[in-house]
Amino acid sequence: MKSTQIAKKFLKFVLAAVATAAAGLAQQPSQPELTLDQAIQQALANNSALKTAGLETERTADDLAANKTKRFASTQITTLAGQLLTKPSVTFQQGSLGTYAATGPIPATNQKIEIPRKPAAAVFASISQPLSTLYRIHLHLTALSFGLQATRQEQEKTRLEVIDQVRRAYYTVVQAQSTLDSLEASLPFYKESKRLAGENLKRETVLESDLLGADAQLLKTQNAVSDALDQVATASEKLNDLMGRDIHTQFRVVGVTTADTVLETTEALEATALQNRPELKKAKLEVQQADYEARAKKAEYIPDVNAGLFYYTTANFQNALPKNIAVAGFELTWEPWDWGRRKQEIAERRVKEEQAKVAVNSTQRAVLLEVRNAWRQLENTRRQLQLAEATEREDRQRLKETQEQVKREAVLTKVLFRAQSDLASADDRQQQALAAFWQARADLKKAIGEQ
Repeated sequence: MKSTQIAKKFLKFVLAAVATAAAGLAQQPSQPELTLDQAIQQALANNSALKTAGLETERTADDLAANKTKRFASTQITTLAGQLLTKPSVTFQQGSLGTYAATGPIPATNQKIEIPRKPAAAVFASISQPLSTLYRIHLHLTALSFGLQATRQEQEKTRLEVIDQVRRAYYTVVQAQSTLDSLEASLPFYKESKRLAGENLKRETVLESDLLGADAQLLKTQNAVSDALDQVATASEKLNDLMGRDIHTQFRVVGVTTADTVLETTEALEATALQNRPELKKAKLEVQQADYEARAKKAEYIPDVNAGLFYYTTANFQNALPKNIAVAGFELTWEPWDWGRRKQEIAERRVKEEQAKVAVNSTQRAVLLEVRNAWRQLENTRRQLQLAEATEREDRQRLKETQEQVKREAVLTKVLFRAQSDLASADDRQQQALAAFWQARADLKKAIGEQ
């Protein structure tokens, strides 16, 4: 009869503790919920690494646009103005202007014209349109365009990495939050267990070691709650940082959904990865870029031929020098002997091309390895999740059976308490396994190059 009263009293306390805990949670200030999609969108808009990658793409595009102007005519004006430090002179030889029957030679004698030391100026202006160099400029621009595409692939790689990091950080918060919720839910039961142990010790129905054990278990749970709070705070701050917002922003994450069961074969995943991975696309673009750089360097053997208009004028030179000279024609610049410099530069660029080809093969193997490892990890987490779900179902059924046994006074109330604690732990392990599964799923998405 006495045990029946104790059992009923314990059940009342348990229900009261649950109601108190639920009311306490309801009274807590609600924090805004953050979904995974919201976290990803904010990260794509504000993440620092992604912004830096975008700026690098803009810089490369500006460099390409600037080099495109080299195809057009260039204009240049050079002006020299200053004080003459010497006395320049011009000598006209006898008869240099002609010899005539009526006057004889002009000038009749050598005539020397001296320019005094005074301020003077000269201006040289030119408009030059590249002709033969247009081919080399075209090769160079093509190489730069491949470089721009490679930079864009690097930006895409950064974007996929940021998405993967946000997913992993989000699921880490889910795991930490699940652990905290489980511990906080079990804390009232440990407090009630300690109180009942104290009352039973006064009635001499339990040993003092039982009271000490209940007290130690309560302290252990309280310490675990504090650790879980720290883990939630750390994981939340990291997620806030990835999203590019104030790390002190408070939020709660939404629990993860049931794991999907449909998964492509490794062969299909590998094919998708080889088609989508930005690292592989970038490596292939770098091969083409290196090829065009080598061809552009080889084109330097072609002489530079430009069509142009050139104009020259002087000021304050005593009319000793021609005042205005204008020339329209062609300009040729050629370096016939370079002591093997260009040959070595071409060889250096061909070596760079070979290095890029080796990088393509290496990147391809690395992508395949990453895909297969991610697939195996996902399968492992799927098996762990199945085990956790089976354990949770077992503990839930055991709790139902224990509740019936307590009503029939077939077992002690502490067995019910243990069953409730076991179910809370099983729920937490199931949530942990589910979050780990989705983390592995995120890694596989990144491995195959999908968002």
